[in-house]
Amino acid sequence: MKREEFLHTLTGGLAATCVACLASACSKEDMAAPSPNGSGSSTPISSAFSVKLDTELKSINDFVARSGIIVIRQASGNTGASFLAVSSSCPHAGATVEFNNSNTTFFCAAHGSAFAADGSVTQGPATRGLTKLTVEITGTTLTIKS
Repeated sequence: MKREEFLHTLTGGLAATCVACLASACSKEDMAAPSPNGSGSSTPISSAFSVKLDTELKSINDFVARSGIIVIRQASGNTGASFLAVSSSCPHAGATVEFNNSNTTFFCAAHGSAFAADGSVTQGPATRGLTKLTVEITGTTLTIKS
């Protein structure tokens, strides 16, 4: 076998393998829609999550991201309506979504889904918005209930 034939055979096989791997990585067959409680996602939601409002989330657009949850202060005042809590698990494939507080949007780098400040989907491949969670305020403590 000539060197050129060998290289074409070798690289052609590698290219086919890489394409097959990439196709299966984005295959919908392997994607389970994450449930609201986070099972099946890469960032599970804990059963309870608390934030001290007198030390965290003091200003509008401040946010906390931990335990598979992103909590954002959207308005002044310590009422439930002043905050948004969402799962950080992308509804498309369960990758972790990041919040950009400078433009108040969410983005999933895994496949390019984008979400508005309220968690609604603005760009696919996700077909639904982020899972919203219940916020309860007691004094200066915000608690997330899943």
